[in-house]
Amino acid sequence: MKLFYDDEFDAIATAIGSSGKPFKLVAAHIFPDMKPESAYARLKECCSSTGDQRLTFGQVVRLMRYCEAYDPLSYVCDETLHARPSRKDPSDELVNLTEVIHGAADTMNRALKAIEHIQARGGIRAVA
Repeated sequence: MKLFYDDEFDAIATAIGSSGKPFKLVAAHIFPDMKPESAYARLKECCSSTGDQRLTFGQVVRLMRYCEAYDPLSYVCDETLHARPSRKDPSDELVNLTEVIHGAADTMNRALKAIEHIQARGGIRAVA
């Protein structure tokens, strides 16, 4: 990851270059509805400050995910005087999601017991 970027175009080009993936393959991923040659030409123009084509925010995010390179994010953080973020550990995310699932299951079990309690008192019939 570079310390400084000339501009957003440099950050995008750096992400593509550091990914090790061929530029044409990245272009085909960003513009899947275009012919490979057209996608290549469009991405080249999107990476040039003199071109009139620009990537959308969503396309930049897709590019970062696909290339597994986050230079555009670092550039945005630098430009807005925010600290560059560190990546989340996937195992931490797994633990968080597991806790959410267990919490939801506990809530559902309590609700089912409450329904059974109401039914046992003869309050309502079974709900299908």
